[in-house]
Amino acid sequence: MSTAGGARTIKIPLTDNDLPMPDTRPRLLSTPLLSLRDWIFPERCRLCAAPGAALCADCFGELPRLTATRCPICARPQADNSPCGACQRQAPGFAAVYTPFAYAAPLDGAIQAWKFGGRLDWTLALAEAWLSAWQQPPALPQALVPVPLHRKRLRERGFNQAALLARCWGRAWDIPVRLAARRQRDTAHQVGLRAEQRRHNLRDAFRIHGPLPEQVAIVDDVFTTGTTASVLAETLRAAGCRHVDVWVLARAL
Repeated sequence: MSTAGGARTIKIPLTDNDLPMPDTRPRLLSTPLLSLRDWIFPERCRLCAAPGAALCADCFGELPRLTATRCPICARPQADNSPCGACQRQAPGFAAVYTPFAYAAPLDGAIQAWKFGGRLDWTLALAEAWLSAWQQPPALPQALVPVPLHRKRLRERGFNQAALLARCWGRAWDIPVRLAARRQRDTAHQVGLRAEQRRHNLRDAFRIHGPLPEQVAIVDDVFTTGTTASVLAETLRAAGCRHVDVWVLARAL
């Protein structure tokens, strides 16, 4: 990342196996030089450019929150905390979705700039905002499993945003990140597809490599219909995981 608020250009490998953790400070600089550089080029808020932090307190307060009353499974906002009609009709493969945020302005624009615009300088700001939004942390799993990208899409984008989030959250709460899920088919985009079409599109899309603990959480950037998370959760459960939650940066309304 750039210390003056611009995007950082870094070389990223084309596989999920060793995705880098974006850092705001060059490793070769000593602590005195870092302090001097931070004094000359202070960190600036990615939304309003105020100096001091990647996301200032005012802008953090403006991030859209989900309502307190929501479906305990898919986190759909509703009038009470009972399971929503969709989850009652067909239980998803996961146990619960954990996120404090709704996918709405200004968070949606930030995620799009990060994910599609190559703005890797948003990584830590978004990950830390999610961590800071919890009054009580969610039940911690034994491992985090980011939603994988197919090799072709990873090559086009240059990074897996879910893996970057998992690294941030795993380090913060001392949870191992397991890149055990592989996307073995280059599936079509899910936008505009009906629920049945989405599931058909993802049929046999994922494969699990290596052993996993019994309790894991899938990590992704945005939860929309939940089809991807549900299919991956079913694949993880078939591989031996008994309890699968979903951690996402934001939930679409």
